[in-house]
Amino acid sequence: MKRVPNILTLIRLFLIPFYLAVFYSDIAHPVRWAMIIFLIASLTDIVDGYIARKFDAISKFGQVADPFADKVMQISVLFSLADINYIEKWFFWIILVKEAFQIMLSIAMLSVKPKVIMPANIFGKVTTVLIFATIILSLFRLPWLIYLQMFVSALAIITFLQYAYRASRIMKDRRDNPQGNNPD
Repeated sequence: MKRVPNILTLIRLFLIPFYLAVFYSDIAHPVRWAMIIFLIASLTDIVDGYIARKFDAISKFGQVADPFADKVMQISVLFSLADINYIEKWFFWIILVKEAFQIMLSIAMLSVKPKVIMPANIFGKVTTVLIFATIILSLFRLPWLIYLQMFVSALAIITFLQYAYRASRIMKDRRDNPQGNNPD
C-alpha cells in the first residue's frame, strides 16, 4: 500500500500528454473526452492523497512529485482551454507565472534546506479547488465566469505571496542558524 500513492501520481503524469493529444485530436467532441481524462487524473490526485494519509504512505517522492504533477496538469488544461477561448488568456498567464515562481522558490528553498518540504496549506488547497471549479465551469461558457477568474487570480496571487513569506522565513532561519539546530 505504501507505493500506491506514488503509482497514482505517476499515472497522473502519464495522463497529461494523453489529455493534450485527445484535446487537440480530430475525434468527435475532443474537449469533452479530454475533460474526462482530466477528471480521471483529478480523481487519482484525490485517491493518492487519501491513501497516503490513511495508510501512512507519505513519501519524500510523493511530497515533491504530487504537487508537481498537479501543477503540470493544471497548466496543461488551462493552456488548452485558453487556446480555444474557454477561459481568458490573462487568467492562464497569471496562474502559469504564479506556479512557475512557486516552483522556482521551492527549488531555491530545497537548495538551502534540503530536508524541509513545505506542506500545502488551506490557501493553496482552496486556490487549487477553485482553479478546478473554473476549469469545469468553463465548459458551460457561463457569462459570469470572468468574475470567478478574477477572484481566483487574486486568490492565487495572495496564495503565492503567503507561500513566498513562509519560504523566506525558512530560508532566513537557515541563514541565521547554518548548523540547523532549530527543527522545522
